[in-house]
This record gives sequence, C-alpha cells and structure tokens, in this order.
Amino acid sequence: MIPLEATNPLSLTMAILKMNIKNSRQAGQNICPCPASSGMKLRTAILGIICTAGMLLSPSMAFAALDLVTFRTDPEMPGPNQTVTVSIQSYAVDLNSARSTWYIDGVVVKDGVAEKSIETRTKEFGQIVTIDVVIITASGTRYDKQLLLRPLEVDILWEADTFVPPFYKGKALPTYKSNVKVTAIPRFNSLSSDPSLFSYTWTANQTQGVGGGLGKMSALVPMKYSGSTVPISVRVSDPSEGGQSVTVGQDITAVDPLLIFYEEAPLLGIHFNKILTGNTNTAGTSFRIHAVPYFFSNDDIKNGDLSYLWQNNTLRLTPSLVPTTFLVEKTGTNAQSNSISLKAQNRKRILQIAETKLTVDFSSEQ
Repeated sequence: MIPLEATNPLSLTMAILKMNIKNSRQAGQNICPCPASSGMKLRTAILGIICTAGMLLSPSMAFAALDLVTFRTDPEMPGPNQTVTVSIQSYAVDLNSARSTWYIDGVVVKDGVAEKSIETRTKEFGQIVTIDVVIITASGTRYDKQLLLRPLEVDILWEADTFVPPFYKGKALPTYKSNVKVTAIPRFNSLSSDPSLFSYTWTANQTQGVGGGLGKMSALVPMKYSGSTVPISVRVSDPSEGGQSVTVGQDITAVDPLLIFYEEAPLLGIHFNKILTGNTNTAGTSFRIHAVPYFFSNDDIKNGDLSYLWQNNTLRLTPSLVPTTFLVEKTGTNAQSNSISLKAQNRKRILQIAETKLTVDFSSEQ
C-alpha cells in the first residue's frame, strides 16, 4: 500500500518503484532483465519515471483535484441585502499559519496571516457578490478559491388534508396518519422566481422518495402518531446556474383531532361564533347540538368512515340520518339537566378519535 504521506511527486514515485521492486522479487523476477552491466539503464529508467511523475503530479495539479479548502457562510442561506460572514476551513491545510488575501468584487478587503473570515453583505436578487481568497501556506503552496454569493430564499408551506368548517380562521392541522401537502417556494434570482424551473428533492423522516424532480415543488407526506414530529426537508437546485442548490427544512407535528359543539338554531343555523362547553342554559323545550369533527381526514369524512356515538345521560343513542346533530328535548315543566356526550372515531385511521360533552340545563316553566 502506498503511504498517505507520499503526496509529493518524488516520494510518490519512489513509493511506487519500491512497491514494484518488492512485488517483482516476491515473484522471483528482476526489476530489469538486463545483466549487471545495465545498471546505467536502470538509473536512466528511474530518472525517466521521476521526470514523468513530476509532469503528471506536480503539487498544484495534484491538489487542484481535491477541494482542500472550503467556504462556509453564516447564515447558510442569506437573503437579499443581508450581512453574511464568509469563512474558510480545511482539514488538510494549516490556515492558522497561512497568509490569506481576501477580495470582494476584485477589491482587497483583508490581508494577513490566519485571516480566515470576512464580513460582507449580499445584494438584491439576481446580483452576485464575488469573493476571492488567495492562500499561501508557510511552505509556499498557493491556493486560489472563489465564492459567488447570490441571495437565496426558499420557504416551505404545508397544508394538512384535514377538516375544518367554513370560514374557520385557523389552519387545518395534521393528525394521526393524515396527509400533509408540503410546497417549496424558491427565490434564487428574483423576488418571484418561477418554481417550475427548479429541481427538487424531498426528504421526510430522513428518508428520500416522497417526491422530487424538475418542477416538483410539492410533495405529499403522511404523518405519524399524535405528538410525534415528522422532519421535512427539500433540496432546491437551479439547473441554469450550474446546479447551485440550497437545502431547507421544517418540522411538522401531529395533534389530536377535536370535537366541538355549537348550537344549531331553527332559523339562524349553526352559531359558529360560540363554542359550547361545560353548561349551557336554555328557556326553550328543546335544544339542538351540532358537532364539528376538527382535523379528521377529509377523505374519510367524505367516504362516511367516521362513526359517531351519542349518549344522553346514561342512554346510548343510535345516530340519526345526520350523525353530527342531536336534538335534546325537555320532558315535563320542571327544570331539567341533560348530560350529552359524543365520541367520534375514524374507522380507517383508528387513532383519529375525539370525545366531548356538554350539560344542557332547561329552565322551569312554573
């Protein structure tokens, strides 16, 4: 095996030559089939190998193939007109003893030993800040690095495919095994970049395969158990800029579904402006309750896969043709209290389940 420290041409060549001689001796062969008088030819061959290796493996060419010095930006994905710290790092080059000269758009901004970072500011969308750094190590080796700093922004929007009533001002939330549509909105070169021009690679739960490809700005992600978090990330690449890319992520947490009671009046309909909890009083002889199953999966609601179990005091009731409503009626003229409870469960996603209860107090008519 060639030692890793043999990185200069001479050391590398001699290591190769020694290895070939060793292998040849083990095979019972001479490195040169010529007689002893041909020692001059052997030295000429070695010199030729060294010269050839010097041409093929000069230090600048050997290290050029390796990315020994890399850039790091903070923040990683700067937006337009934002202050950015740009630094260099290396596991192979001693930057603490090297002299670094920094240029921003061709102008020297910093020069000195162990100068490993600068601070700059991005421009507007579509405008580039060119950062060059020339590094000269203590041994005299030179490295030239360039970074094109473009403003990038990618937003992740998500929408749970769960039920909320009309005019609900909140957001539909994900629940057990519900589907969530995630969408990436990239801005690379302008405030309103065309999402169809970019390439996307979606990852959910650290597993790829949930979606991706050119113009595939959205993906459908299934959730897990209530209270669990699904990490979502997307890598957005711009083919027109040589594959320039950025990766962003967001965590989405599943919640429990809810059952909410509202009053359903004969003429005014459902009073969505007032949630019924605890006790409610009425002077009438009947009171209609309407239940709304928040955050249950839309497809299962449409397919009738939700089961409803009403209970009036201790009596379990058979659901009516409209299983989300229940009419509580007063018997007699005296004051009366009815304890109403409801349990809803998704038959397809059995852990989508919710319960609620309400006490309806009827006034005395005497």
